[in-house]
Amino acid sequence: HAWGRMPETETKRVFIAIFPPAHIVTSLQAVAAGLGKDLPGRAIRWTRPEQIHLTLNFLGAIATPRLPEMESALQAACEGHQRHAVRTAGLGCFPNGSRPRIIWAGLAGDLRPLEKLKKAVDAGCLAGGCAGEDRPFLAHLTIGRVSELNAAGRRELAESLAREQERDFGEWEVARVDLMQSVLSPQGAVYSVLKSIPLANQ
Repeated sequence: HAWGRMPETETKRVFIAIFPPAHIVTSLQAVAAGLGKDLPGRAIRWTRPEQIHLTLNFLGAIATPRLPEMESALQAACEGHQRHAVRTAGLGCFPNGSRPRIIWAGLAGDLRPLEKLKKAVDAGCLAGGCAGEDRPFLAHLTIGRVSELNAAGRRELAESLAREQERDFGEWEVARVDLMQSVLSPQGAVYSVLKSIPLANQ
């Protein structure tokens, strides 16, 4: 038996997410193109369309043998939760307009079913032996990350985002919860689905 470091394949970088449908992503891309048109090319790293998602919980590195337990816990957590409608509306940034790091689209409508689902998923993660992140749940879709932007660019971006506060990107149905793997590479993260859990029809 060879002692030493465990091989890299022994853990997977895992998160739990909800992915919006194509028509929402297309609308977000169109707005992103407008936001970026007057900024330098490398100012913002836009999220690839297939990777735009709502994070329910980022679990980080999970030992591969423990993934089936995690999948079962997540499946149990989603039981009884029904599909429900949400609306994507408005743009903003974290932490604030003068120091924008993350550009996001907000979620609107009745978010109580989503918040209940999030609580159940968190409890399921704990039951599966993984706490994940413990931070306030702010339902949003990250559409870009600011990489290089001077003061004038930040002002311009803040003004553009302010103009989009009332933008309505449309309604969609939260129909499934996905347990995802993220593999980091020089070209950015590559996502793959480990388990997809459909929510109940009403």
